Amino acid sequence: MGLWNWVFGKHPPRPIDPERSVEAAWLPMWQAQLVIHELWEREIPCVMSEDFTSHLRFGAREPMARIFVMEPRLAEAEGVITEVTGHPPKHLGM
Repeated sequence: MGLWNWVFGKHPPRPIDPERSVEAAWLPMWQAQLVIHELWEREIPCVMSEDFTSHLRFGAREPMARIFVMEPRLAEAEGVITEVTGHPPKHLGM
């Protein structure tokens, strides 16, 4: 039964690590630049990474970017992203 639980994710959740950065959103480049500035205005440290491989995934038809924040601030950052863009952030899932 242990292997079954390992494969299907029945293990306890990992605690939040204050030193870990996580993906907060995968957005079109123009939206990511707007969101980044709003996050900075609200003093949420973040970075943006251009996603040069998005055209290979057929998930995007325009230049895309990924926004990363520190894990303890993820929920707050997702709230700001939802407020700025009008919809919950999507994640690339890597």
